Amino acid sequence: MKKTLSFIGCGNMAGAIIDGAVSYDICLYDTDIQKYERFASKGYTPSGSIAEAVESADYIFLCVKPQVAPAVLPEIAKCSLEGKLIISIMAGITLDTLSAALGEGTAIIRTMPNTPLMLGKGVTALCRNSNVNDKKFSDICRLFSEMGEVMVVTEDKITAVTCASGSAPAYVYLFIKAIADEARAMGLDQKNMDQIIARMVIGSCHMVLESGKSPEELIRMVCSPNGTTERAMAVFEEEGFCDIVSKAMQACGKRAEELAK
Repeated sequence: MKKTLSFIGCGNMAGAIIDGAVSYDICLYDTDIQKYERFASKGYTPSGSIAEAVESADYIFLCVKPQVAPAVLPEIAKCSLEGKLIISIMAGITLDTLSAALGEGTAIIRTMPNTPLMLGKGVTALCRNSNVNDKKFSDICRLFSEMGEVMVVTEDKITAVTCASGSAPAYVYLFIKAIADEARAMGLDQKNMDQIIARMVIGSCHMVLESGKSPEELIRMVCSPNGTTERAMAVFEEEGFCDIVSKAMQACGKRAEELAK
């Protein structure tokens, strides 16, 4: 028998999960009804309220921003959650916080996906509370595995995942932008410079994935003694590139902890 998934919040990340959930019936709820338009051709059922979305589903995905949680969670808590599974993608909102709001007996999975999920190339970390049985957890892990890689972690590792995977695509986009901007400043006027640099990043990533060499070894392969790349890498070291990345990740983690409060 098909399971029914309800999505509270129908933004981009919810849309990516919905697109991957081809073997389920889908119900949708969002305060912005215009977000239903992208799903109109798929025959999914819009819900008139949070309660309607929750009551009609086996699995309920919480895909709202964490700042909205104080308004949404009490509405869900009014519903009977017996036998249902809650899956949260809200950054910083802990299992304990969700359990306190929804009831200690509620089965809850917490996830940290990233935006490449929208292309089927995401990374999603998952953890669960003790009310989630192996069958339901395996079902949700399998769903996310159809959209990329899956990491099963303990909840104390979720903040690290947020810094290293959940938010990290933005770090890569910034690096691509910086290289492309400077290439233009040096006179390269190709209109598709962003795409050219992105292709370079893709190729470099495949070297990490397929060469069997560590990033450090691959750096040494490119850096000829006293050559051009070595000179560039020296500037990165002098300017504290790795320290900047570390500080950015720590700031990301601090914000996740703030949201948890």
